Amino acid sequence: MEQLLAGALKISFLELISLVGPLLVIGLILGILERKTNQNFFAAFGYKGILATAWLGTPVHELGHALMCLIFGHKITDLKLLKINRTNGTLGYVSHSYNRRSIYQSVGNFFIGIAPLLSGIGVLFLCLHFFLPNSFKTFELYWKTSGLSQPSDLTFFKEFFKGTLVLMKSLFTLNHVLSLNFWIFLFIAICISSHMALSWADIEGAAQGLLVLYLMLFMLSILGTSLGFNTYGYIEKVTHYTTYIVALSELALICSLLSLGLSFILSAARKIKF
Repeated sequence: MEQLLAGALKISFLELISLVGPLLVIGLILGILERKTNQNFFAAFGYKGILATAWLGTPVHELGHALMCLIFGHKITDLKLLKINRTNGTLGYVSHSYNRRSIYQSVGNFFIGIAPLLSGIGVLFLCLHFFLPNSFKTFELYWKTSGLSQPSDLTFFKEFFKGTLVLMKSLFTLNHVLSLNFWIFLFIAICISSHMALSWADIEGAAQGLLVLYLMLFMLSILGTSLGFNTYGYIEKVTHYTTYIVALSELALICSLLSLGLSFILSAARKIKF
């Protein structure tokens, strides 16, 4: 019995990492970049610097939460796409309630919490497709011809960095620099990438759902072992979706780095005394 429980704990943990590990790493990296970016914007222009990007980035952030609430059956009790609270730094919020007896709705807390990452990445690629279709096609072609593997495979991460370079080269061309569409895309990308990261409230909500998800995987693992089938194999097939999300996060990473660079330049320029 002890071996069964120990094995189930290990397998369910590996399944959990396969399902959400890449998303958590992406969120951590983007969160670090966003916090530093907004600190620089605030240092340069105060709250006006934050609002310069928040007017678009925050609604995309909050709509991501709202959409996941609807998908997982949560009741939205209050929604503010943009409401500045200088006391606690809140720029917007989504309040929601759910049936705590429902496993589906409880697990939904995790996806509701990380939703701004998904909505931000999705909107960035829609904008790329609309404003810079050649870059979008280049990115799409690269991943189709390179082949997709699991994010746990080291080969995938090599392809990830190669894909990032391919995307950057396709974005920063002379034709694009001379194009109005490029600058419109760049402005939208900076606004969205400056507000994709998760707040502490988002992280707390996601953690609740993550615990329920782990317990669910643990129970399934025990059931699978008792009945003689491998649940990890089925979970591994489901986790293939993370491959696409990690690949798509390349654009979010590039945009976040651009936002950080711009904010640093503006912050440094404000400190120069003439």
